[in-house]
Amino acid sequence: MRRLVICMVVASLAVLLEGLAGSSMARTAQEPAPATPRFIREAQRTLRELGYQPGPIDGVVGPKTKDALAKYQRSERIQVTRRLDSETMARLDIHERLFRPGRAARG
Repeated sequence: MRRLVICMVVASLAVLLEGLAGSSMARTAQEPAPATPRFIREAQRTLRELGYQPGPIDGVVGPKTKDALAKYQRSERIQVTRRLDSETMARLDIHERLFRPGRAARG
């Protein structure tokens, strides 16, 4: 009887731990990867060109960059995340700006 109880407890713990590990892995897979400084700098340049004030072009998403992103997102009527998410990058045309043929890459 005692062995049966121990086996059931161990099996329950294994199922519980598997469920916890699976849900955190799924959550991690759904979270977007953070933008690299190169993409952030290009977004900051673009926001500045469009009249937003992202602060210094330093590749860091600080408070001024977050404010500029939020204002841009509101003006474009996309979800306001205050982050350089995939929708915002697409609207700002970051990939095209960085990888356009014949364009000298800016650091």
